[in-house]
Amino acid sequence: MKQDVHSTTGYTNADGIFASCGAPYVTYRRPHPSAVVDYIASQFGSATAPHILDLGCGPGTLALDLAEHGASVTAVGVSEEMLAAGRDWADVRGVRSVIWCQANATEAAALTKDTGLFDGATVADAFHWMDRPRVLAALDQAVRPGGFVAVVGYRAPGTQREWWHPLLEQLRLRWLGSVNLAGPATTYVEPAGGHEEVMRQSVFSQVSVLRADYRRTYTLDELVGLQRTYAYSSAATLGDRQSAFEEDMRETLTAARPDGVFETDLQAAVIVGRRPTNAG
Repeated sequence: MKQDVHSTTGYTNADGIFASCGAPYVTYRRPHPSAVVDYIASQFGSATAPHILDLGCGPGTLALDLAEHGASVTAVGVSEEMLAAGRDWADVRGVRSVIWCQANATEAAALTKDTGLFDGATVADAFHWMDRPRVLAALDQAVRPGGFVAVVGYRAPGTQREWWHPLLEQLRLRWLGSVNLAGPATTYVEPAGGHEEVMRQSVFSQVSVLRADYRRTYTLDELVGLQRTYAYSSAATLGDRQSAFEEDMRETLTAARPDGVFETDLQAAVIVGRRPTNAG
């Protein structure tokens, strides 16, 4: 299933932002904490086979987990490379209940022509790339009455980042300059206002929020590989500077932590929005 992937994102090359990130994303991005996935699954209610729309799906990091929790998932993204990685990952995991769709998130309503209304929609670590009010307006046409929208973030707003984050920021400044890139040829556009604020201003204004503490541990190789999953430090963005950038990163991180073990405590957030009960 394929829709127009260019017209409504605010980025003229939206399908190229994550060029070269597909395989590294599957290898190096960590799954969402179990508390996050369980909380979203708890929103399914009594539905035995809920139909969930996962927008900005990447290679299915959340979509596959939800499918393994009994959902039928339509996974939507603009990058065919990411979707192809997701199909392969689904095969490896034996997941058969995900439909992969190249489309823009603002086209969610059009997807219902083939699928019917969705019981819920999720956006995991991708809402900041989207025209959020337009996406929520589209979801008003795509999510059934009584359904939900869940926005997931690996790090809750206002909480601490990984302790090594400033070191990597200095590396990116040295190798890529002060402009925050969104892929090889595009500048990142910082969204105005927090996700919860945007949700409350939408039709899904009845909001609940889960915050869940968790710990992550990486090896040096994993942290280096993780940088290949970000649009601002991907292989496509760095080009012929990638090897030197990664060598500099190894030296910097090894100096900070010679034993090669990188631990951090983080707090994830899930913002769930529903229509007010008197909204019908």
